[in-house]
Amino acid sequence: MNSIIGIAKKDIKTFFRERGTVFWTIAFPVMILLLFTAIFGREIPFNANIGIVDEDGQPITQSVISGLNATGFLTLKIFTERTEAFKELNATNVRAVLILPQNFSQNLYLGHANVSLIVDGSNPDTARLISDGVKTFFTNYYKEIFNPNYTEPINVKEEKVFGQEIGYKENIVPGMLTYPLLFSSMVVSTGAIVYEREKGTLKKIRVAPIRPINMLFGKTLAALFQTTISIIVMSVLAAVLLGPKLNWNVPLLIPIFFLGSMNGIALGLIISCIGRAPQEASNAATTIAVVLQFFTGMYFPIEYLPIYMQQFGRIIPMTYAAQALRDIMIRNATFTDLLIPMATLVLSAVILYGIGVLLYKRWVEK
Repeated sequence: MNSIIGIAKKDIKTFFRERGTVFWTIAFPVMILLLFTAIFGREIPFNANIGIVDEDGQPITQSVISGLNATGFLTLKIFTERTEAFKELNATNVRAVLILPQNFSQNLYLGHANVSLIVDGSNPDTARLISDGVKTFFTNYYKEIFNPNYTEPINVKEEKVFGQEIGYKENIVPGMLTYPLLFSSMVVSTGAIVYEREKGTLKKIRVAPIRPINMLFGKTLAALFQTTISIIVMSVLAAVLLGPKLNWNVPLLIPIFFLGSMNGIALGLIISCIGRAPQEASNAATTIAVVLQFFTGMYFPIEYLPIYMQQFGRIIPMTYAAQALRDIMIRNATFTDLLIPMATLVLSAVILYGIGVLLYKRWVEK
């Protein structure tokens, strides 16, 4: 019994000596709690971009737009033409398009007004929340302004695009496949470098014919290999066990997986060069990966985040990888449709990996 207590005391003392490990051990639960509070502790835990096409142009439609703005769960983008709004819907810049047709005001007074709501159906949760929210708004709008006894005078004609038959299995699989890009690649690359430093391998390499930078490239290839295994295993199991109705366009999926993996590896490299001990680096990589998954739209729509968190999410490379995977597998996106997310992933990978190389060189020289 004394030996067990002695070992425990030794490990506890070692834990407190490593300040970085202590920091990340405390930071993890604090950050998770703050994130859950910010995301789900709001009175209105949802905000989505929708496009508005006002073809009537009357004071009534302006009051409708003002009322929708005041709901707090919608951010409106005003368009003058349907085609312009549909382009933004195709590009996922808006999640729905609401059309206020000509003679809307006149028909409203007659009690049989119609509006059209075209919703992006590729995410069932977002589509349902937008649809229910818009229908509720129009019901309350007429009851408050015109006739309290008339329950549904404004008919919302709803149409879903990009996934009329998309279910939760189809929606969750692309998010699941983002998991290895964020976790496997980052954690593997973090450990690969920091453990070599702990074992003193670099000291031997500096007096050997091999260049230190070659070791970094070799570690990168090894991390890519391990991440590839994770992606293949997860893809096969998802296809066999869940059987989702998705577009497995391998020629388009491969570059997205590669670019996403390189971004994760680059982040792991940066963490490994900053961390002073293996446990510290591992805790940091795990904590950062867990936190970042909330911002990428992997498991739930990014619209669930407060607006300031949505803005932060849009600068995280994995957000574009997750959206690209969803576009390929659900929307049947083409190479042209993926130019912007692919360019973003290439640029971020070059910048992050470049920073990692600079930190690695400085670390080796020390």
